[in-house]
Amino acid sequence: MSQSRTIRVLIVDNDPEDRLLIADLLSSAQRCRYELTMVGNYSDGLAAMRTGDFDICLLDYELNGHTGLDIIRSPAAANFDAPIVVMSGYDDYEIDLAVMEAGAAEFLPKSELSAALLERAIRYSIQHHESQKKFTYLARHDQVTGLFNRSVLLERMAFMLDRPKREQHAFAVMYFDLDGFKSINDSLGHGVGDKALYTAARRLKSECGEFSLLARLGGDEFVAVVDSGDRATLDAMIDSVLEMFRKPVSIDSHSIFVTTSIGIALYPQDGSDASTLINNADAAMYLAKQGGRDTFHWYDGENDGRRSSRVGLENELRAAIDGNELHLVYQPQFDLESGSVIGLEALARWQHPRLGAIPPEEFVPLAEARGCIRALTRWALTTACSQYLSWRDAGVIERNVVLAVNVSSQHARDEDFLPMVQQLLKTLAMPPQLLELEFTENALMLGPNDTNPLVGDLKNLGVQVVIDDFGKGYSSLSYLTRLPVDSLKIDLSFLRGVADNARDRAMARAIIALGSSLGLRVIAEGVETDDQRQFLVDNKCAFGQGFFYAPGLPVADCTRLLQAGAPYQRVSNH
Repeated sequence: MSQSRTIRVLIVDNDPEDRLLIADLLSSAQRCRYELTMVGNYSDGLAAMRTGDFDICLLDYELNGHTGLDIIRSPAAANFDAPIVVMSGYDDYEIDLAVMEAGAAEFLPKSELSAALLERAIRYSIQHHESQKKFTYLARHDQVTGLFNRSVLLERMAFMLDRPKREQHAFAVMYFDLDGFKSINDSLGHGVGDKALYTAARRLKSECGEFSLLARLGGDEFVAVVDSGDRATLDAMIDSVLEMFRKPVSIDSHSIFVTTSIGIALYPQDGSDASTLINNADAAMYLAKQGGRDTFHWYDGENDGRRSSRVGLENELRAAIDGNELHLVYQPQFDLESGSVIGLEALARWQHPRLGAIPPEEFVPLAEARGCIRALTRWALTTACSQYLSWRDAGVIERNVVLAVNVSSQHARDEDFLPMVQQLLKTLAMPPQLLELEFTENALMLGPNDTNPLVGDLKNLGVQVVIDDFGKGYSSLSYLTRLPVDSLKIDLSFLRGVADNARDRAMARAIIALGSSLGLRVIAEGVETDDQRQFLVDNKCAFGQGFFYAPGLPVADCTRLLQAGAPYQRVSNH
């Protein structure tokens, strides 16, 4: 915090002498100037929170019949966009614990107050609050495009659908899929691909109007909810979007053509809930793809494009799992300083005989939806552990190298998952401390204050637990102190802009520092450039994985890499 900044402080304390003491301490502070607003009781404190604009609140715990907890738990505090520091004349551990669990940023015994302590508490609380706001933003927005993510889309649509009958009217859900986008990532790299996605988002925003709700669902798929059911208005908007996407875009000296296919579903005739409307717009989009791309299609309940393009795919997936037709590739994880391999992440792949390569983001949700995710996970764990033990027995792998396997969020609530892991460890004689199971943040949370007991149960088996894609899920960070996990994996979206984006650098540093302060191992995924690697090293992130080192490797290629030793010099000398 710069010395020139003025910090607006709300002081809620029923003791006038204590209010004057706090004012005197802050007047002698060295780092910042303070603008003080002082109130002496509970009701005035609530009123000030509702109407005032403050950077921080210093709150006395004893308030003549009320406590600081009463204020912290009030609706006024819920809407108060600033941290609350609780002070008390008693150095009481129970009070300290209660107010911190209720959401206070800090607890200070009045007997220990000094200008330095008070100023440090204010500085720390404001910085922590600002960091928390950034994480909340990241939990609700797509990091590449800045658009809302799926969870916000569903939340806003639910609000529209819950409006009183007299306020409800028709609206459209438009599903956009970029044509030929995969070839951009494959030929020009993810950096150019991300810029193309950003440009696509800007184009959609300009053509769909400022009052449309726009979200990126993932990959190259977007949804716009347009609060109109007028076909002429929607037709004009669709034509404008298609025409805009036919214009080339220049990215890093490349002239890129990316058109879009659009599917449209209308409320209420094409669905009465958010998921149905989105799925039906998705089905219409597949018909637009089949119609030659760069076009649109209205939802037709009798002609579902997804079903015609993926006839019986769920049955084929079951057969592929049972027939051992899927395969694993292994992406090495490296010590960023030495280049030595410290882990291997097993990744499932499906090469379909008719449809070609089907990406995991398509067949894993299919397995979850069709009830065969348990069979897929059992196959992946068995295959990965067996291969790991073969490498160990052949002497090509160091004994402290770990094996990482992604786990579906469905297993976090599956009572049969723990016995399955236990049985596999016993049957294969796999050392549990060398197995890492990766869960997303949201899978490990049962609610704002409850963590999943599965984590503790897995730890009791000796298995390591990793939070995957950290920073993209649950918006509260307090759960980390209650989860006995071993590692955090920084989501690749945070690394994309560290070379030229100050916000991305700040967020990546914050996650690294957070993991380090909690004694967790931090692994960065998606390392693609030497600048990213050097940033991680400079900021004391010890481990990483990504295309800069190696992609997911077939067994034979991974065996050669393990036999060759540290690959860093070989890769960096390209």
